[in-house]
Amino acid sequence: MVRIFLIFSKALRLLFFCGALMAASSVFASEGGFFTGSGGVPIVPGMEEMKELGVVFDKPEGRIVEAFASGHLSQVDVREFYGRTLPQLGWDVVGEGLFIREGEVLKIEILEGVENSRSILRIILAPSQ
Repeated sequence: MVRIFLIFSKALRLLFFCGALMAASSVFASEGGFFTGSGGVPIVPGMEEMKELGVVFDKPEGRIVEAFASGHLSQVDVREFYGRTLPQLGWDVVGEGLFIREGEVLKIEILEGVENSRSILRIILAPSQ
C-alpha cells in the first residue's frame, strides 16, 4: 500500500513539473507574437507592439499595414532577428530591411534609443505592384 502511494505521489509530482514547464514555455513563446493585421510578421522577442499606432487597410490590390513596436534592443539585434526569421517564413531578402513574398513588400525600419532609450521598430507591409 505504501509503495502504491509513493508511486502515485511521484507521478503527481512529474505531472505538476510538466505542467509548470508547459506554462513557462507558453509565456516565452508569447513574448514575441505577430503584428496585428500583418498575416504573420513576427514581433522581435523583447519588443512590444504599439497597437495604438498601427494602421491596417484592406483594398482590392492587397493590404497595407503600418505597425510599430518598442523595446530595449539595438538595430543589429533587430536586423539579425529578421534576417534569420523571415526567410524561414517564405520572405526573400531584397535589401537591408526590405523583403518580398507572394506579391507583398515588407519594409523594416529601426530608430534606436528614441523613446526613453527604447528603440522603435516600424514595419510597412504593402502590395508589391
